[in-house]
Amino acid sequence: MEIRQLAAIVLVFGSLSTVTAADLPRDAFTRTWVGRTVRLKQALFTLSYDERGVMGQTRRDKRDGLNVVTPFNGSHLQFDGRQKQDDVLESDPQRLVDKVSAAYRGDSLSVRSYQKVQPNLLHRYDPGVELTVSKIRIERDFVRLLFADAKTQFGDEPAATLTVRWPAPFSRSFEERDVIEKLISQYLQVK
Repeated sequence: MEIRQLAAIVLVFGSLSTVTAADLPRDAFTRTWVGRTVRLKQALFTLSYDERGVMGQTRRDKRDGLNVVTPFNGSHLQFDGRQKQDDVLESDPQRLVDKVSAAYRGDSLSVRSYQKVQPNLLHRYDPGVELTVSKIRIERDFVRLLFADAKTQFGDEPAATLTVRWPAPFSRSFEERDVIEKLISQYLQVK
């Protein structure tokens, strides 16, 4: 084996270990939280809705958790935008439902007007309720904890979520973990 081939192999394996080393802090965070039962310290809100797609099909009983907490701008409720609509932000749950309904009202120029997203029910999980962290999603600038409720089943849909929105992309070493966990602890107490 030539020196060049050996150097190429070392370079490939070295880069693979770097990628996995960068993923380790995020994986450790996920392992710490998934499967844990938590008791709520603050209310979490979830919106149940029906969504009519672009091709006319309707998906019923979808659920989106609404709570978002940030390190500098406090907390708010957010319905993530879809169908070319912006996110809907609000601090009051009922006003958020009204804004979602208004934002997704069908096009007034259409022959048949229809509601693209039809809010059905606003669920509130009060302080003291116990939920289980079923999944963690870590994206470029947010961490989302998805919760299951042992008392009710919603198929693949989470009972509630809590999103920590970061003002910039996360570092490769996930140095933000301590601050993220402090923000989470405002809402959750590990049981």
